[in-house]
Amino acid sequence: MSNNQQVLRSEIVLEKYGKALAGKTVLITGVSDDSIAGELALQLSAADPKLLILTARAESKVAGIQAKIKSANPNVETRFLNMDLSDLSAVRKAVGELADVTHIDHLVSVAGVMFPPYSKTKDGFESQLGVNYLANFLLVKLLLPKVRAAGPDSSVVIMASSMVRQGKIHFDDYNFSDGRTYDPSVAYGQSNAARVMFVKKLGEKLKNEKIRVFSVDPGAVETGLQRHCPPGFIDQVAEWKKAGTMVDMDGKPFEIPPWTTTSEGAATVITGMVDPTIAGFNGSYLSRNAVSDHELHAHINDEDNWIKLWELSEDLIQEKFSP
Repeated sequence: MSNNQQVLRSEIVLEKYGKALAGKTVLITGVSDDSIAGELALQLSAADPKLLILTARAESKVAGIQAKIKSANPNVETRFLNMDLSDLSAVRKAVGELADVTHIDHLVSVAGVMFPPYSKTKDGFESQLGVNYLANFLLVKLLLPKVRAAGPDSSVVIMASSMVRQGKIHFDDYNFSDGRTYDPSVAYGQSNAARVMFVKKLGEKLKNEKIRVFSVDPGAVETGLQRHCPPGFIDQVAEWKKAGTMVDMDGKPFEIPPWTTTSEGAATVITGMVDPTIAGFNGSYLSRNAVSDHELHAHINDEDNWIKLWELSEDLIQEKFSP
């Protein structure tokens, strides 16, 4: 573990750096009552942002969070944006509805799926790769002009997972032979590896513009994300912890993260958005509120794989992305 890593509540991070969020416009994907994204929105509202754009597949998912924000911080404007990440045309349509928004200071992508039965998105991609990664690749491409308009110290922060330590891109079979070779955990690992590798390359491309780009491991937080996990999954995690460390794809041991609260899970996202002490580490992977690139394995750190993934992503979304 890095000496700088520590589990913190969001309130602690905001107390140190929250002033930087005053008057800002923030877009957060995947908001619901039982999500890290919902907790993040509620926490950020205390820092007096101008506008929180909250995305989900249905307005009912964000209504509870909007009500809490209105009650606690009535001066903060919220806006629901309908976005279905399993349909690239829906992502494009959602972005089109933001024509009146001149800039976005912080683009925070939290939405995702974990361990679902095999299925494909509307565009024909294995669902975890499509929702967790490809939709984000397109979303960042489409919204980058608005992030650029916000100027230096704007940010793109993308949620990942500790599962990245056992994830790789299956370049020759990213759809798992149409489900015949599908393993939910392997596919989840792939989608998170893709997120982290995308951030690596994007951070490199945007470094000179001083646009912050980070991927985030929020730790182990019980949310609606685990709805597809098999029965007894939580007990299985407890058994793994008793057994000690696990190993990544290079054979390096790593600790299974402790269960934490949604406030603690959201904290590292906020660190990525505004902590000035990590600004020089653009493109990095964050865990427990610190730069944690030392936890990544060789496949993810291979810059040739970053380029290969970027080119594959452009082919799959049928759009070039040249920041």
